[in-house]
Amino acid sequence: MKLGESLEDYLETMLILEESGKIRSVDVAKHLNVSKPSVNNALCILKEKGYVTQENYKDIHLTEAGRKEAQLVFERHIMLRTFLIDILKVDDKQADIDACKIEHIISEETFQKFKQYYHEQKKES
Repeated sequence: MKLGESLEDYLETMLILEESGKIRSVDVAKHLNVSKPSVNNALCILKEKGYVTQENYKDIHLTEAGRKEAQLVFERHIMLRTFLIDILKVDDKQADIDACKIEHIISEETFQKFKQYYHEQKKES
């Protein structure tokens, strides 16, 4: 089940923040450049779907399902960004912007083909 671009961005951000310490609403808002009420709305949906837990405005925690989904989104982002930079020679900043857009709409089949093609090209170089 696709979560949609916005909720996937929230999960991806939470995964990144988790790696550097705590996940706090204020940090999620700052990272995504959104308001705290927007974060709270997203958290309600993500809690409902079983992707995060949070006790009364305390730190946010990814559930196993949330972490798995966030890792899938993050992997797509990193692979697409790397592909755009290494294979297509796209500028780093533009590659990051484009990867963020593509990661939400690419099918799993096409993504796997991207990965396969990238690895084949890297072997040849």
